[in-house]
Amino acid sequence: MTSHSTADLQRYLEVALKAADAAGLLVKERFHSAQDKLVQEKSAVDLVTEVDVAAEKTIIGMLKEAFPEHCFLGEESGGSAGEERLSDEPTWIIDPIDGTTNFVHTYPFVAVCIGLAINKQTVVGVVYNPVLEEKYTAIRGGGAFLNGKPISVSSAPEIGQAVVSTNIGYGRSREVTDFMLGNVRVLLEHNVRGLRMTGSAATLMCDVAMGRLDCYFEWGVHAWDVSAASIIIEEAGGVCISPTATSAVTDQLNLTARSMLCGPKAIVEALFPILNKGWSAEWK
Repeated sequence: MTSHSTADLQRYLEVALKAADAAGLLVKERFHSAQDKLVQEKSAVDLVTEVDVAAEKTIIGMLKEAFPEHCFLGEESGGSAGEERLSDEPTWIIDPIDGTTNFVHTYPFVAVCIGLAINKQTVVGVVYNPVLEEKYTAIRGGGAFLNGKPISVSSAPEIGQAVVSTNIGYGRSREVTDFMLGNVRVLLEHNVRGLRMTGSAATLMCDVAMGRLDCYFEWGVHAWDVSAASIIIEEAGGVCISPTATSAVTDQLNLTARSMLCGPKAIVEALFPILNKGWSAEWK
């Protein structure tokens, strides 16, 4: 495998930023124009718009022109067909609009997400909310930034002082809702200071990266939901893990595990043993 220097990563980031800006312009232009969104339903609660498709096409086109030898995994292309696989080759992982339901309802927690994974680990990340004009960036070993200013995770020492975030997700079966609400109950029983849900994994993770929130967890997420934000959290001093029934806090993040727990190490270590991790791969 060819090595990738800091200069290489910086070049990847520069192109990703240009792609995020172009896609973000599409999102911002259409955000308040409901008649232009042309909503389609993957399911009753999982939406896609023509802006998702156009933004992803723009992103992939710009990245392919710059890096034709790289691989690509996008929610609206390969991902929507269920092809969520990663090799060790450089792979761009793209969510053109994380928070499409928010976008449709003009709720401003939406993000263009572009991550680059090498050896199955994210090394470059851009999460851009063009509505709130917040642009988070990171490269491996280079720190994390919001609009060019360094950021870091919170210093909350324990669950009782933590504001924790999660999302309901798309599953509506009894098994899924019992699992999700069971973990909410666990948090309340352990006197978590607060609980927040916005419907966008990437923006919640970035809130953790800059200390607005103390932790985020969710089961059912995809690689394109969390890849770009994961490197931002790690470079902001936090940790990201894939919490499963057989995993440990020290395990490396698995981008395709469909689960995420992230935040300052102390909070992640406190939440890991008390959360129910019995998510089933059969649940949608």
